[in-house]
Amino acid sequence: MRIITNPLKDHEIPEAIMIKNVIITVVILIVVIVGIYVYGYYHAQKMPDNNPNWFLQNRESFSDKKTVVCIGDSITHGRVSANYVDIVAGKLDSKRYVLVNAGINSELAYNVLQRLEEIIKCKPDFVTILIGTNDANGTMSEKNAARAVKEMKLPQKPTAEWYRQNLVALCKKLKAETEAKIALLSLPPIGEEINSEAYERTVKFSKIIREVSQAEGVTYLPLNERITEYLKAENHVPALTYKKGFLGVMYKGIFFHFLLGRSFDEISESNGFLIVTDFLHLNNRGAEMVAELIEGFVRGAAATR
Repeated sequence: MRIITNPLKDHEIPEAIMIKNVIITVVILIVVIVGIYVYGYYHAQKMPDNNPNWFLQNRESFSDKKTVVCIGDSITHGRVSANYVDIVAGKLDSKRYVLVNAGINSELAYNVLQRLEEIIKCKPDFVTILIGTNDANGTMSEKNAARAVKEMKLPQKPTAEWYRQNLVALCKKLKAETEAKIALLSLPPIGEEINSEAYERTVKFSKIIREVSQAEGVTYLPLNERITEYLKAENHVPALTYKKGFLGVMYKGIFFHFLLGRSFDEISESNGFLIVTDFLHLNNRGAEMVAELIEGFVRGAAATR
């Protein structure tokens, strides 16, 4: 018996083979891109090892130590920014102090206020608060505001006055429900173009921080002022400006760090910055400035307890 075969099945035409190869290539590319995104996102969002939950689970191990809780956003979180909390831990005597990293990426002062109970449960001896970069950035445009409201589930768009209210509420709650010595840090700049609108916005919000610290009787740590003094002394003119877009620079930096293994200092230098890496986050020089201020605060406050 003769078997009749389908010539189109046995001998696919070149166009069909080409289409199949293109589809396979596209699928592979999509899988690779998704994999890269998931990998970067996981590592960027991963909680610090010394987060409040970790501390609460291991509290008995630290019963003989003073607890320092550092509250903040991604600058404190230390995954997409140089980790100043770890630098502080290296400066203080590990036999006397335990550092708790209470930073979470992208948060505004409102978000911190919603999760303050966990921090209060840590019964901190010292609390530092570096929050407001995302509040300030959220006021830079309607687009920024809308993104912040959507991603961070805010009840309203960011404003300077709302930021002040949330910062006051943070201080009052910590003072009422802990015995901690409290310090507020002024904000690192958004970018390094000193006379730009973005930079001036951090100066404006830092003034609010100083006013709140005075009104609430807590310590003020002048980070913004120290960085500005340094940039002026260096007569620095940044290569990148905020108005040309910051999100692309930020995501590129995250990609370079987690996928290509570039250090924050290398990313900062490649972008022409001295302190920040991508307009919002800090390199090791910037993180060291934060750590020095916090170390001085803790040592000084400890001496008066």
